Amino acid sequence: RVGPFDFALDKVTAQRAKGQDCFGEFSPCESLIALQLDMPSAVKAVDTLLHEAGHAIYWTYGVAVEDREERIVATFATAWSQVFRDNPWLTDWIAKSLA
Repeated sequence: RVGPFDFALDKVTAQRAKGQDCFGEFSPCESLIALQLDMPSAVKAVDTLLHEAGHAIYWTYGVAVEDREERIVATFATAWSQVFRDNPWLTDWIAKSLA
């Protein structure tokens, strides 16, 4: 969940990910965050999930290109607080993946 929206987590085959030259993708239209199967490392999996969740935050909270740094940083701080609060499994998964 990011803000009021629930996003499904899905897996993308390595072949599809390589074809798109990415390890993950975010689709607001499909309410989806997709991650490549068989990541090169647990750290890359965490990095990619946080990256794609960042896109979800950017979209959900209406961050705009013309926003100033302080607004963007404040928005992301609030959004990450919400994401971690509403998805308690996430902090456990990150801690285990980075251990």
